[in-house]
Amino acid sequence: MKRIVVCLLALTATGTALAAQAPSFAGTWQLSYPRGTRVENGEATVLWGTGVLSIATQGDSLIGTLTGDPAPDMPPRPPVRLAGKASTGETTFISSSEATLNMNGDMKTATVVSTWNLRLKGDSLVGTVQRKLQGYDMGEDQPAQAVTGVRKQS
Repeated sequence: MKRIVVCLLALTATGTALAAQAPSFAGTWQLSYPRGTRVENGEATVLWGTGVLSIATQGDSLIGTLTGDPAPDMPPRPPVRLAGKASTGETTFISSSEATLNMNGDMKTATVVSTWNLRLKGDSLVGTVQRKLQGYDMGEDQPAQAVTGVRKQS
């Protein structure tokens, strides 16, 4: 009887250890993502960029800061805050940022709400980001664009 109890306790301890080692979004990631979209004469062109996404767990939430790498043809952008529900495999982050619009020489700012659907694959991130420009009817919504990333080693 004691052997059975010992075996069951060992299995329970092993199961708990495996659950504690589940992959986590927390950490620092090198990302490739769409920085924005340029529309000229009705033609949309995705502007690709790279950056560092730092994610921390806070209670039942994931809080991230995305700092884009400098782009030669664009002004520097402030870091963007992402927030989502804590998860170990797949999650959705929401972020809000300001965009500068040049409409035939008339400069305006607008709020962009981005929905990031990200999935862990070992030390890689894959997913999409879809953006909506608030207050402007731009016709059809832009399709979701691919996001990829790798965990940065300390």
